[in-house]
Amino acid sequence: MMTSDQPEFCELKRPVEIYENERLWIGRGFSKAGLLPTERGPFSTQDGSLSWKSIREGCLALLREDVVDKERNNNNGKASSSATTHKTCKRGWSFHEEDFSTKEQDDDHECGTHDNNGNNNIDEYCGFVPCRGAEDGSTDEEGWQYFPDFKEQSLLHPNRKRGLLDFVRRRRMCRIAMFRPDHFLPKEIYNKCDFCDSKAVTTLSDAMIDALSLASLFKYGPADPEKITDAQVLPLKSKLIDTLSIGSNGTADIDNVKERLVNFAETSVGKPGPLMHLLNPDVDQNIQTIQPLRKKAITKYFTEEERLALARLLIKDIDREAFELHCNKETCASTLHMSPSRSNHGSKEEESCQFQYIQCPNHKCQMQISKKYAEEHDEECGYKLLPCPSGCGMDVARHDMHVHVTTRCNLRQAECPLSIVGCTAIVQAADVTRHLNQHADTHFMLLSARMQEYQSFFRQLDTKIKMLEEKNAKLERELARSNALLATKTESNTISNDLKKVTKRLNALESTCKAEFKKVEYDRRSHKK
Repeated sequence: MMTSDQPEFCELKRPVEIYENERLWIGRGFSKAGLLPTERGPFSTQDGSLSWKSIREGCLALLREDVVDKERNNNNGKASSSATTHKTCKRGWSFHEEDFSTKEQDDDHECGTHDNNGNNNIDEYCGFVPCRGAEDGSTDEEGWQYFPDFKEQSLLHPNRKRGLLDFVRRRRMCRIAMFRPDHFLPKEIYNKCDFCDSKAVTTLSDAMIDALSLASLFKYGPADPEKITDAQVLPLKSKLIDTLSIGSNGTADIDNVKERLVNFAETSVGKPGPLMHLLNPDVDQNIQTIQPLRKKAITKYFTEEERLALARLLIKDIDREAFELHCNKETCASTLHMSPSRSNHGSKEEESCQFQYIQCPNHKCQMQISKKYAEEHDEECGYKLLPCPSGCGMDVARHDMHVHVTTRCNLRQAECPLSIVGCTAIVQAADVTRHLNQHADTHFMLLSARMQEYQSFFRQLDTKIKMLEEKNAKLERELARSNALLATKTESNTISNDLKKVTKRLNALESTCKAEFKKVEYDRRSHKK
């Protein structure tokens, strides 16, 4: 049983959500049997990429994350539920605080609920209850939302009541699961220390999300890094948790685990090794740009709380003998809340855990670190207030110090505001006003000299502008004359062409007349004979 003396991270919980889907058939009403073969199944995830015929099947798959890659059929790219191969493996989540020895008993146990007498009851919905209310948008009394179809755009606009064009409906079913460290390690191991080394925990947590995001990018491409489906992420997440091998790392160390996570993206999807990136450097550059977007999208599937819990279990597995990354006290956090009378029986060194998480005392810093790293973090925390090195008396956050010293400190060296007109004085920022008052006459002379320079420059510009205007007028006159000559030449060419045409026609008429005259003369001579 999970009791109050369990480590604090064992209290982690998450909702398991399944959507129930139905379609309307005229004369038969809404039913799961009416769903089309190309649509999501009777029970599915929110995006419909994973579907099941029964809520029991979906319940066990999502609870244990026994979701593997599904073969694609010709069903518009939908994953076929019949192609699912379940790998019975517990990955740290359960609806109950204990398990059964056989798979069949445990499956029934997980799909049931306990009554007041401790009996396990299995109902139609395996303990899932419909969600309704403001958090789920517009729903009817039973939690249903109505849509024209199951397309992504249609699901963005739910209706509380069925409209004339609404032919499908769905409702969200939810049940709370609790984290079970005993799925990975025996109690005598995971019950040691509530904290673990904060640096190691953070390193492993970051390595997990990096590995999962890279694996999804390698397998499904970077076309739309912010869009990922349940069917794409959950199988990879299952493989990643299995890759951690929590409970089988007795001879491993942090570096071995990190190496497995680094290689996870390529080995899990069958991609080539580092040679691919050496031959295609643009691939790495593109992935580095889009990976933060993919990590943000995947965080909802692999939350920081779950990653931290797995990282702690992994450290306890690796460090189960040396106790270099966690202490050997059971639920050491409980000793921090002991009464003074009980705590006086031992020294503070014995009761205090060096891996205890403490909040950074610096204002606005949200970091939680192990107590052993408090001084180290304090030396590099950007929010720590430090006295101004120039001695102005202000305390400034470390990450703002450069800006303060260069632009805000009253004791910084500053140029005279009138340096643009020739004042070369360098004074402290606090003395600028006094400098302007004390050297007003000098500044006036500098301004006068600069004004005279400007007047001379303006006169030169006026002269140059007049010269350019005259030159421009001259060019415009020459252009007009050239246009007139060009027009005259064009008219001459036109007249010349017309004359040529007339001459050609006259020559043709002359030839015709000569031929006619010859014919008349020939006829006259023939008549005389």
